[in-house]
Amino acid sequence: MQLNWKAAIALAALILAINTGARQAMGFMLPPMASELTWGMGSLSFALAIQNLVFGLAAPIASKLSDRFGTLSVFLVGSLCYAVGMGVTALWPTPTVWMLGAGVLAGIGIGATTFPLVLAAVTRVVPIQHRGIGLGIASAGGSFGQLIYSVATPMLVLIDWKIAMLALGASCLLLIPMALPLLRRPPAGSEAPAEEDIPSQGPLLQDRRFLALAGGFFVCGVHVAFIATHLPNFVVACGLPLNVAGNTLAIIGALNIAGTILFGAWGGRRHPPQLLMLIYLCRAALVMAMVVIPPSSMLLYAFGAIMGILWLSTVPLTSQAVALYFGQKRQAFVFGMVLAAHQVGAFLGAWGGGVVYQLTGSYDLLWISSGIFGLLAAIVHWPVRREPTRVIQPQLA
Repeated sequence: MQLNWKAAIALAALILAINTGARQAMGFMLPPMASELTWGMGSLSFALAIQNLVFGLAAPIASKLSDRFGTLSVFLVGSLCYAVGMGVTALWPTPTVWMLGAGVLAGIGIGATTFPLVLAAVTRVVPIQHRGIGLGIASAGGSFGQLIYSVATPMLVLIDWKIAMLALGASCLLLIPMALPLLRRPPAGSEAPAEEDIPSQGPLLQDRRFLALAGGFFVCGVHVAFIATHLPNFVVACGLPLNVAGNTLAIIGALNIAGTILFGAWGGRRHPPQLLMLIYLCRAALVMAMVVIPPSSMLLYAFGAIMGILWLSTVPLTSQAVALYFGQKRQAFVFGMVLAAHQVGAFLGAWGGGVVYQLTGSYDLLWISSGIFGLLAAIVHWPVRREPTRVIQPQLA
Protein backbone atom coordinates (compact mmCIF):
# COMPACT_ATOMS: atom_id res chain seq x y z
CA MET A 1 0.00 0.00 0.00
CA GLN A 2 1.32 3.43 -0.98
CA LEU A 3 2.16 5.67 1.98
CA ASN A 4 -0.08 8.74 2.28
CA TRP A 5 1.94 11.94 1.79
CA LYS A 6 0.79 13.35 5.14
CA ALA A 7 1.96 10.19 6.90
CA ALA A 8 5.25 10.47 5.01
CA ILE A 9 5.79 13.96 6.41
CA ALA A 10 5.03 12.73 9.94
CA LEU A 11 7.46 9.81 9.67
CA ALA A 12 10.16 12.04 8.21
CA ALA A 13 9.72 14.46 11.12
CA LEU A 14 10.07 11.65 13.68
CA ILE A 15 13.17 10.27 11.97
CA LEU A 16 14.83 13.69 11.94
CA ALA A 17 13.80 14.23 15.57
CA ILE A 18 15.88 11.22 16.64
CA ASN A 19 18.72 11.89 14.21
CA THR A 20 19.15 15.52 15.30
CA GLY A 21 18.14 15.19 18.94
CA ALA A 22 20.59 12.40 19.76
CA ARG A 23 23.43 14.13 17.93
CA GLN A 24 22.98 17.51 19.56
CA ALA A 25 22.50 16.01 23.03
CA MET A 26 26.08 14.75 23.06
CA GLY A 27 27.33 18.15 24.22
CA PHE A 28 25.78 17.40 27.62
CA MET A 29 28.30 14.58 28.05
CA LEU A 30 31.35 16.83 27.87
CA PRO A 31 31.35 18.47 31.35
CA PRO A 32 30.94 15.18 33.31
CA MET A 33 33.34 13.35 30.99
CA ALA A 34 35.96 16.09 31.37
CA SER A 35 35.58 15.90 35.15
CA GLU A 36 35.63 12.10 35.43
CA LEU A 37 38.10 11.14 32.70
CA THR A 38 40.40 14.21 32.73
CA TRP A 39 40.92 14.08 28.97
CA GLY A 40 40.64 17.84 28.46
CA MET A 41 37.90 19.75 26.66
CA GLY A 42 40.00 20.03 23.51
CA SER A 43 40.34 16.24 23.17
CA LEU A 44 36.67 15.62 23.96
CA SER A 45 35.39 18.21 21.52
CA PHE A 46 37.79 17.01 18.80
CA ALA A 47 35.95 13.68 18.63
CA LEU A 48 32.64 15.49 18.14
CA ALA A 49 34.32 17.69 15.53
CA ILE A 50 35.44 14.52 13.72
CA GLN A 51 31.86 13.26 14.01
CA ASN A 52 30.60 16.38 12.26
CA LEU A 53 33.20 16.05 9.52
CA VAL A 54 32.52 12.33 8.94
CA PHE A 55 28.77 13.08 8.99
CA GLY A 56 29.28 15.64 6.22
CA LEU A 57 31.39 13.30 4.11
CA ALA A 58 28.99 10.40 4.64
CA ALA A 59 25.86 12.29 3.53
CA PRO A 60 26.66 12.65 -0.22
CA ILE A 61 28.25 9.19 -0.29
CA ALA A 62 25.08 7.73 1.24
CA SER A 63 23.03 9.54 -1.40
CA LYS A 64 25.12 7.98 -4.17
CA LEU A 65 25.03 4.51 -2.58
CA SER A 66 21.24 4.75 -2.29
CA ASP A 67 21.04 4.93 -6.10
CA ARG A 68 22.79 1.56 -6.31
CA PHE A 69 21.62 -0.34 -3.23
CA GLY A 70 18.37 1.44 -2.40
CA THR A 71 17.67 4.21 0.08
CA LEU A 72 16.23 1.84 2.67
CA SER A 73 19.29 -0.43 2.75
CA VAL A 74 21.69 2.48 3.19
CA PHE A 75 19.48 3.99 5.89
CA LEU A 76 19.26 0.74 7.87
CA VAL A 77 23.05 0.31 7.90
CA GLY A 78 23.39 3.93 8.99
CA SER A 79 20.95 3.43 11.85
CA LEU A 80 22.98 0.51 13.20
CA CYS A 81 26.23 2.48 12.91
CA TYR A 82 24.65 5.37 14.82
CA ALA A 83 23.40 3.14 17.66
CA VAL A 84 26.60 1.10 17.98
CA GLY A 85 28.80 4.20 17.89
CA MET A 86 26.94 5.64 20.87
CA GLY A 87 26.81 2.38 22.79
CA VAL A 88 30.48 1.38 22.62
CA THR A 89 31.54 4.76 23.97
CA ALA A 90 29.52 4.22 27.12
CA LEU A 91 30.70 0.63 27.60
CA TRP A 92 34.43 1.22 26.93
CA PRO A 93 35.23 4.88 27.68
CA THR A 94 38.77 5.24 26.37
CA PRO A 95 40.07 8.05 24.12
CA THR A 96 40.41 5.67 21.16
CA VAL A 97 36.89 4.26 21.54
CA TRP A 98 35.48 7.77 22.04
CA MET A 99 37.11 8.86 18.78
CA LEU A 100 36.14 5.78 16.76
CA GLY A 101 32.68 5.30 18.30
CA ALA A 102 31.29 8.78 18.89
CA GLY A 103 33.48 10.33 16.21
CA VAL A 104 33.69 8.00 13.22
CA LEU A 105 30.99 5.32 13.57
CA ALA A 106 28.27 7.65 14.84
CA GLY A 107 29.29 10.20 12.20
CA ILE A 108 28.72 7.64 9.44
CA GLY A 109 25.36 6.73 10.96
CA ILE A 110 24.23 10.34 11.25
CA GLY A 111 25.20 11.10 7.65
CA ALA A 112 23.28 8.08 6.33
CA THR A 113 20.07 8.89 8.24
CA THR A 114 19.80 12.65 7.99
CA PHE A 115 18.22 15.39 5.90
CA PRO A 116 19.25 14.65 2.25
CA LEU A 117 17.77 11.14 2.01
CA VAL A 118 14.77 11.92 4.21
CA LEU A 119 13.80 15.23 2.61
CA ALA A 120 14.30 13.79 -0.87
CA ALA A 121 11.75 11.10 0.06
CA VAL A 122 9.34 13.81 1.20
CA THR A 123 9.85 15.78 -2.02
CA ARG A 124 9.03 12.70 -4.10
CA VAL A 125 5.64 12.03 -2.53
CA VAL A 126 4.31 15.45 -1.45
CA PRO A 127 2.28 17.40 -4.04
CA ILE A 128 4.04 20.51 -5.33
CA GLN A 129 1.50 22.90 -3.81
CA HIS A 130 2.19 21.49 -0.34
CA ARG A 131 5.92 20.90 -0.72
CA GLY A 132 7.16 24.02 1.06
CA ILE A 133 5.09 23.44 4.19
CA GLY A 134 5.80 19.69 3.98
CA LEU A 135 9.56 20.21 3.98
CA GLY A 136 9.15 22.73 6.79
CA ILE A 137 7.20 20.31 8.99
CA ALA A 138 9.61 17.45 8.29
CA SER A 139 12.63 19.64 9.04
CA ALA A 140 10.96 20.87 12.22
CA GLY A 141 11.19 17.30 13.46
CA GLY A 142 14.86 18.00 14.11
CA SER A 143 13.90 20.88 16.37
CA PHE A 144 11.30 18.76 18.16
CA GLY A 145 13.99 16.16 18.80
CA GLN A 146 16.32 18.80 20.17
CA LEU A 147 13.57 19.94 22.54
CA ILE A 148 12.89 16.44 23.87
CA TYR A 149 16.51 15.35 24.11
CA SER A 150 17.60 18.64 25.72
CA VAL A 151 15.11 18.08 28.52
CA ALA A 152 15.69 14.35 29.00
CA THR A 153 19.46 14.06 28.57
CA PRO A 154 20.55 16.33 31.47
CA MET A 155 18.30 14.30 33.79
CA LEU A 156 20.03 11.09 32.73
CA VAL A 157 23.46 12.73 32.99
CA LEU A 158 22.71 13.52 36.64
CA ILE A 159 22.42 9.75 37.20
CA ASP A 160 25.42 8.76 35.06
CA TRP A 161 26.66 10.04 31.71
CA LYS A 162 27.18 6.42 30.59
CA ILE A 163 23.48 5.69 31.12
CA ALA A 164 22.63 8.80 29.13
CA MET A 165 24.92 7.67 26.31
CA LEU A 166 23.38 4.19 26.20
CA ALA A 167 19.91 5.74 26.09
CA LEU A 168 20.93 7.86 23.10
CA GLY A 169 22.20 4.77 21.31
CA ALA A 170 19.05 2.79 22.08
CA SER A 171 16.86 5.58 20.73
CA CYS A 172 18.72 5.42 17.41
CA LEU A 173 17.43 1.87 16.91
CA LEU A 174 13.93 3.34 16.64
CA LEU A 175 14.97 4.81 13.29
CA ILE A 176 14.69 1.35 11.71
CA PRO A 177 10.92 0.71 12.03
CA MET A 178 10.18 4.32 11.11
CA ALA A 179 12.19 4.10 7.91
CA LEU A 180 10.56 0.92 6.59
CA PRO A 181 7.33 2.49 5.26
CA LEU A 182 8.89 5.83 4.27
CA LEU A 183 11.94 4.76 2.29
CA ARG A 184 10.64 1.74 0.36
CA ARG A 185 10.71 2.40 -3.36
CA PRO A 186 7.26 3.74 -4.40
CA PRO A 187 5.34 2.00 -7.19
CA ALA A 188 6.02 3.34 -10.67
CA GLY A 189 3.86 6.35 -11.47
CA SER A 190 2.88 6.95 -7.84
CA GLU A 191 5.19 9.88 -7.16
CA ALA A 192 3.97 13.45 -7.00
CA PRO A 193 4.34 15.63 -10.13
CA ALA A 194 7.92 16.83 -10.31
CA GLU A 195 9.71 19.96 -11.31
CA GLU A 196 11.69 19.35 -14.47
CA ASP A 197 15.35 18.68 -13.83
CA ILE A 198 17.40 21.75 -14.62
CA PRO A 199 20.46 21.16 -16.79
CA SER A 200 23.72 21.51 -14.93
CA GLN A 201 25.67 24.69 -15.62
CA GLY A 202 28.92 22.74 -15.46
CA PRO A 203 30.58 21.22 -12.38
CA LEU A 204 29.01 22.08 -9.05
CA LEU A 205 32.13 23.86 -7.83
CA GLN A 206 31.76 26.30 -10.74
CA ASP A 207 28.07 26.98 -10.11
CA ARG A 208 27.51 30.25 -8.23
CA ARG A 209 24.19 29.06 -6.85
CA PHE A 210 25.78 25.94 -5.38
CA LEU A 211 28.69 27.91 -3.95
CA ALA A 212 26.33 30.40 -2.29
CA LEU A 213 24.19 27.65 -0.75
CA ALA A 214 27.25 25.67 0.35
CA GLY A 215 28.93 28.77 1.78
CA GLY A 216 25.85 29.71 3.75
CA PHE A 217 25.40 26.17 5.03
CA PHE A 218 29.08 26.13 6.07
CA VAL A 219 28.34 29.09 8.33
CA CYS A 220 25.17 27.42 9.59
CA GLY A 221 27.32 24.44 10.58
CA VAL A 222 29.72 26.66 12.53
CA HIS A 223 26.82 28.22 14.43
CA VAL A 224 24.87 25.05 15.19
CA ALA A 225 27.83 22.87 16.18
CA PHE A 226 29.48 25.54 18.31
CA ILE A 227 26.30 26.27 20.23
CA ALA A 228 25.09 22.67 20.54
CA THR A 229 28.51 21.38 21.62
CA HIS A 230 29.78 24.19 23.83
CA LEU A 231 26.74 25.94 25.27
CA PRO A 232 26.68 23.55 28.27
CA ASN A 233 30.32 24.31 29.09
CA PHE A 234 29.83 28.04 28.34
CA VAL A 235 27.01 28.10 30.87
CA VAL A 236 29.08 26.30 33.51
CA ALA A 237 32.06 28.61 32.84
CA CYS A 238 29.78 31.60 33.45
CA GLY A 239 28.92 30.20 36.89
CA LEU A 240 25.38 29.21 35.96
CA PRO A 241 23.75 25.79 36.59
CA LEU A 242 24.01 23.19 33.82
CA ASN A 243 20.21 22.99 33.57
CA VAL A 244 20.24 26.56 32.19
CA ALA A 245 21.98 25.15 29.11
CA GLY A 246 19.41 22.37 28.88
CA ASN A 247 16.58 24.86 29.18
CA THR A 248 18.16 27.13 26.56
CA LEU A 249 18.62 24.31 24.05
CA ALA A 250 15.07 23.15 24.77
CA ILE A 251 13.81 26.68 24.07
CA ILE A 252 15.77 26.69 20.81
CA GLY A 253 14.17 23.39 19.84
CA ALA A 254 10.66 24.47 20.82
CA LEU A 255 10.77 27.79 18.99
CA ASN A 256 12.41 26.30 15.93
CA ILE A 257 9.48 23.95 15.43
CA ALA A 258 7.45 27.04 14.61
CA GLY A 259 10.35 28.80 12.88
CA THR A 260 11.17 25.94 10.55
CA ILE A 261 7.54 25.42 9.54
CA LEU A 262 7.09 29.18 9.06
CA PHE A 263 10.17 29.62 6.89
CA GLY A 264 9.42 26.40 5.00
CA ALA A 265 5.97 27.68 4.08
CA TRP A 266 7.34 31.15 3.36
CA GLY A 267 9.95 29.61 1.07
CA GLY A 268 7.16 28.19 -1.06
CA ARG A 269 6.03 31.76 -1.78
CA ARG A 270 9.30 33.71 -1.78
CA HIS A 271 12.71 33.11 -3.29
CA PRO A 272 14.55 30.93 -0.70
CA PRO A 273 17.96 32.74 -0.87
CA GLN A 274 16.27 36.02 0.12
CA LEU A 275 15.00 34.39 3.30
CA LEU A 276 18.35 32.72 3.94
CA MET A 277 20.01 36.12 3.76
CA LEU A 278 17.59 37.43 6.39
CA ILE A 279 18.27 34.45 8.68
CA TYR A 280 22.05 34.85 8.54
CA LEU A 281 21.86 38.60 9.20
CA CYS A 282 19.73 38.01 12.28
CA ARG A 283 22.07 35.28 13.51
CA ALA A 284 25.09 37.57 13.11
CA ALA A 285 23.53 40.24 15.29
CA LEU A 286 22.39 37.71 17.88
CA VAL A 287 25.73 35.96 18.44
CA MET A 288 27.58 39.27 18.68
CA ALA A 289 25.19 40.25 21.47
CA MET A 290 26.54 37.35 23.53
CA VAL A 291 29.89 39.15 23.75
CA VAL A 292 28.67 42.61 24.75
CA ILE A 293 25.87 41.69 27.19
CA PRO A 294 26.84 40.17 30.58
CA PRO A 295 25.78 36.50 30.77
CA SER A 296 22.72 35.58 32.82
CA SER A 297 20.00 32.97 32.69
CA MET A 298 17.57 35.54 31.27
CA LEU A 299 20.03 36.48 28.51
CA LEU A 300 20.47 32.84 27.59
CA TYR A 301 16.74 32.20 27.51
CA ALA A 302 16.21 35.27 25.31
CA PHE A 303 19.06 34.09 23.09
CA GLY A 304 17.42 30.66 22.89
CA ALA A 305 14.05 32.12 21.91
CA ILE A 306 15.43 34.22 19.05
CA MET A 307 17.96 31.64 17.87
CA GLY A 308 15.18 29.05 17.99
CA ILE A 309 13.28 30.83 15.23
CA LEU A 310 16.43 30.78 13.10
CA TRP A 311 18.06 27.48 14.13
CA LEU A 312 17.14 24.85 11.51
CA SER A 313 15.02 27.20 9.43
CA THR A 314 17.85 27.15 6.89
CA VAL A 315 17.20 23.48 6.12
CA PRO A 316 13.85 23.57 4.25
CA LEU A 317 14.90 26.75 2.45
CA THR A 318 18.19 25.25 1.31
CA SER A 319 16.46 22.01 0.31
CA GLN A 320 13.88 23.97 -1.70
CA ALA A 321 16.63 25.98 -3.40
CA VAL A 322 18.53 22.80 -4.32
CA ALA A 323 15.41 21.23 -5.84
CA LEU A 324 14.66 24.51 -7.66
CA TYR A 325 18.12 24.89 -9.17
CA PHE A 326 19.25 21.30 -9.70
CA GLY A 327 16.05 19.24 -10.01
CA GLN A 328 14.53 16.45 -7.93
CA LYS A 329 16.63 13.67 -9.45
CA ARG A 330 19.81 15.32 -8.19
CA GLN A 331 18.32 16.73 -5.00
CA ALA A 332 19.61 14.11 -2.55
CA PHE A 333 23.16 14.18 -3.93
CA VAL A 334 23.47 17.96 -4.34
CA PHE A 335 21.91 18.60 -0.94
CA GLY A 336 24.32 16.01 0.43
CA MET A 337 27.21 18.02 -1.03
CA VAL A 338 25.82 21.22 0.48
CA LEU A 339 25.45 19.40 3.78
CA ALA A 340 29.11 18.35 3.53
CA ALA A 341 30.02 22.05 3.55
CA HIS A 342 27.74 22.47 6.58
CA GLN A 343 29.63 19.75 8.40
CA VAL A 344 33.05 21.20 7.58
CA GLY A 345 31.77 24.31 9.34
CA ALA A 346 30.45 22.12 12.14
CA PHE A 347 33.91 20.56 12.52
CA LEU A 348 35.42 24.01 12.98
CA GLY A 349 32.65 25.11 15.35
CA ALA A 350 32.87 22.04 17.57
CA TRP A 351 36.66 21.64 17.63
CA GLY A 352 37.53 25.33 17.44
CA GLY A 353 35.31 26.08 20.41
CA GLY A 354 37.14 23.53 22.53
CA VAL A 355 40.61 24.65 21.45
CA VAL A 356 39.89 28.36 21.92
CA TYR A 357 38.41 27.75 25.36
CA GLN A 358 41.31 25.54 26.40
CA LEU A 359 43.84 28.19 25.28
CA THR A 360 42.07 31.36 26.43
CA GLY A 361 39.56 30.25 29.06
CA SER A 362 36.84 32.13 27.14
CA TYR A 363 34.50 31.63 24.19
CA ASP A 364 34.49 35.32 23.16
CA LEU A 365 36.61 34.74 20.04
CA LEU A 366 34.16 32.11 18.79
CA TRP A 367 31.14 34.34 19.37
CA ILE A 368 32.81 37.18 17.44
CA SER A 369 33.91 34.87 14.61
CA SER A 370 30.39 33.44 14.37
CA GLY A 371 29.01 36.95 13.95
CA ILE A 372 31.43 37.76 11.14
CA PHE A 373 30.65 34.46 9.41
CA GLY A 374 26.93 35.21 9.64
CA LEU A 375 27.41 38.56 7.91
CA LEU A 376 29.46 36.94 5.13
CA ALA A 377 26.79 34.25 4.64
CA ALA A 378 24.14 36.93 4.16
CA ILE A 379 26.30 38.71 1.59
CA VAL A 380 26.92 35.64 -0.60
CA HIS A 381 23.17 35.00 -0.94
CA TRP A 382 22.44 38.52 -2.19
CA PRO A 383 23.31 37.97 -5.89
CA VAL A 384 21.45 34.64 -6.21
CA ARG A 385 18.39 35.24 -8.38
CA ARG A 386 15.32 33.16 -9.12
CA GLU A 387 15.36 31.17 -12.33
CA PRO A 388 12.14 29.84 -13.86
CA THR A 389 11.26 26.16 -13.58
CA ARG A 390 8.55 24.15 -15.26
CA VAL A 391 6.30 21.52 -13.75
CA ILE A 392 5.92 18.24 -15.59
CA GLN A 393 3.25 15.64 -15.04
CA PRO A 394 4.07 11.91 -15.03
CA GLN A 395 3.58 10.41 -18.49
CA LEU A 396 1.14 7.52 -18.75
CA ALA A 397 2.27 4.52 -20.74
